[in-house]
Amino acid sequence: MASTPSILPPALPNQTYVTVSPMAGGFITLSDKFFVHPSLPNAKRTVPSLAFLITHPGPNTTPYGASPANSSSRPFNLMFDLGLRRAKERYPEALQRHIEGRAPYQLEPGIAAQLEAGGLDPGEVDLVMLSHVHYDHHGDPEDYPNARFLVGYGGLDVLEHGVGGKGSHQHFVPGTLPLERSSELPNPSGEKGGGGGEGKWKPLGPFPATLDYFSDGSVFVVDTPGHLPGHLNLLCRLAEHRWVMLCGDTYHDRRLLTGEREIGTWEGADGGTLCIHLDPEKAKESIRRLREFEGLVGEGEVELVAAHEEEWWERNRGKGFPGKL
Repeated sequence: MASTPSILPPALPNQTYVTVSPMAGGFITLSDKFFVHPSLPNAKRTVPSLAFLITHPGPNTTPYGASPANSSSRPFNLMFDLGLRRAKERYPEALQRHIEGRAPYQLEPGIAAQLEAGGLDPGEVDLVMLSHVHYDHHGDPEDYPNARFLVGYGGLDVLEHGVGGKGSHQHFVPGTLPLERSSELPNPSGEKGGGGGEGKWKPLGPFPATLDYFSDGSVFVVDTPGHLPGHLNLLCRLAEHRWVMLCGDTYHDRRLLTGEREIGTWEGADGGTLCIHLDPEKAKESIRRLREFEGLVGEGEVELVAAHEEEWWERNRGKGFPGKL
């Protein structure tokens, strides 16, 4: 039981809980200098690109972005991120060169193969929600023939039109997602109440905009701007006093949460200053809100995990699909 008062919504009498199963959607090697300051000159880490299967037991209404056909009593299978594509050749040449610069790396076997090995046909995935649309998070959308795809506000525009350079990691491929099965959440900065159906953007603790995704208090979408337009976190209720927040690329190093490091920058080929976050100031604010959030929930009540935490994965890989946290 939580030992201190919490800002999180209390469990309902017949509260629905979800299960969360982590998977490593490949590995790449990252230099600390691109992510934190100060850093040692040659410090590198080989990290996973984590993806998560969230299973809602049902029954459910039609959540935002999902097909009405998914409104049923059967479990609803939601993937949060898909990691890397399963082969370098499935990327355009510009991203192949970028990945070569992240060696050593491992792309196989891909998330779909891991789902199949664990007993879930990728065709049974109902929805893929992306924390954002970078190459190491969108994976292989082609492997999910029946899924709808949902991104944060502005995410589809980034995929189709890019962000104007800003570094080799900011390369996007139009048509990556099947547009006829893709949608984005409404603008969280717009009129409150946007969100479709029962879903509405509402504040939760230090976060100005969150969505009760299934309208039952089991999963909350959290707007966390800064890294890329439409960046989202996902807060999942596992038990009465146990939650996990999936943080995508809100942070890349735990020392950013503790304040031991600042967000890193580097000099681009043109002499300009580059950052892994498209809007560093908003990214700093999202990290600050995460830090405040940790102080407002009960001790041990919420576990935060970002997409590239190698130590977290080493501790939890035994709970990977078909296991659960």
